[in-house]
Amino acid sequence: MTRLLLAELGRLRSRRLTWIALALVALALAGLQIAVLQSVRPLTPAELAQGQAQYQQARQEYEQNKERYEEDEKQCVEAGNPAEQCHYEPKPEDYASRYLVPFPEIAKVTLTSSVFLTTLTLLFLGASFIGAEYTSGALANWLSFIPERGKVFASKLLALTLVAAVATALTSAGTIAAAVLVSRAVGASVSEVGNLFQIGGRGVLLGVVGAVLGFCLAMVTRHTIAAAGVVLGYLLVSSVLTGLAQNIESMQGLVPWLPESNLQAILNHGYSYQVYNRVITESGGDMSYAERSISFAHGLGYWAVIVAVVVAATFAVFRRRDVN
Repeated sequence: MTRLLLAELGRLRSRRLTWIALALVALALAGLQIAVLQSVRPLTPAELAQGQAQYQQARQEYEQNKERYEEDEKQCVEAGNPAEQCHYEPKPEDYASRYLVPFPEIAKVTLTSSVFLTTLTLLFLGASFIGAEYTSGALANWLSFIPERGKVFASKLLALTLVAAVATALTSAGTIAAAVLVSRAVGASVSEVGNLFQIGGRGVLLGVVGAVLGFCLAMVTRHTIAAAGVVLGYLLVSSVLTGLAQNIESMQGLVPWLPESNLQAILNHGYSYQVYNRVITESGGDMSYAERSISFAHGLGYWAVIVAVVVAATFAVFRRRDVN
């Protein structure tokens, strides 16, 4: 089994597509650091001066109409709104020419993008890995030397899983390290790096899921393009289901069972979303909102079941299918 695993790792390493895909991912992730730079870069003297001028103008207008603002605030509070929501007074930070995003916030956005981009790339890479073997006849040739299909299936799947785990870990670590270096280079404060590494660690699970699903889809359909079509078809269906869940009250129960919601729950150690209820009042219809959440355990269990069922079904097909 060890020799089979090493042979499959060698095949993955020797494939040109593997390195091209990983290089494109690295290039895209480097581009994400532009967002980090623009978000954490301190304001220049010109930007500070522009914001200060706008604040002074707004402050002057406020002082001239202070009584009207106070009357509006009083009416707002009497209508039952919170006092802090009703109070208005210009503040210098409201007139900054550019909003500075805290490092943990922008770094988390770029890391999440990194994980999902890597996962999608590994899905197509896993599909092309086995799809190419069907197309070229290499799989049938390999089975003539190693007729034990269980070992062949396990070695291919395990090799792909190892590559996916390492690739996702490296891209996540590289994204975090680049964000830290960029932020420190422009003098921005850096914090909560440990939390980012925890997200990156959980992201490894997503990368493995993507690679395994791609492999299984191509194993069943025999073609890389067919596996890609299934994924693109689901993305279209998913966008429709998400839209329905956001706009139709009776469809909101779908959210905890959507694959992408549970991926978010794994990556972020929980996923929160809002649901709404229509309420009929004396003055007419109104909306009330409540927050719901999907736990990490729910997301992990959901995907563990899906992966186990898909792998088992794929192996059952592979054992009985003529691969010639």
